[in-house]
Amino acid sequence: MLLAKGSPCQSANHSGLSPEQMQAHLAESYAWMDDLFKKGILSAAQPLAPERKILSGENGGTISDGANAESKEVIAGFFILNVQTMDEAVSIARTNPMLKHGGQMEVRRIAELTHD
Repeated sequence: MLLAKGSPCQSANHSGLSPEQMQAHLAESYAWMDDLFKKGILSAAQPLAPERKILSGENGGTISDGANAESKEVIAGFFILNVQTMDEAVSIARTNPMLKHGGQMEVRRIAELTHD
């Protein structure tokens, strides 16, 4: 799984890009995803809305809606990759166009749940 990290203020539409540059960036991003979908590497990708609720405490009794993490740590979206190794996932993450505009990618293996 690739986790797209960064605050909405760090996204391309807030980084000083002209409308034409923004359109080019979006086209490049969609082409990147489309290519991975066609190759069977990408099975899901979705941005996340900025609104969030953070539950903690017994039975989730404490709920906050503020951004408690630093803005650079906020998860903005995700990509589910169908690859066998971390190296393959890192190699794909390096090609993500959002990196050109200050975005970050966190690469994580999705653990299997085992139930006996």
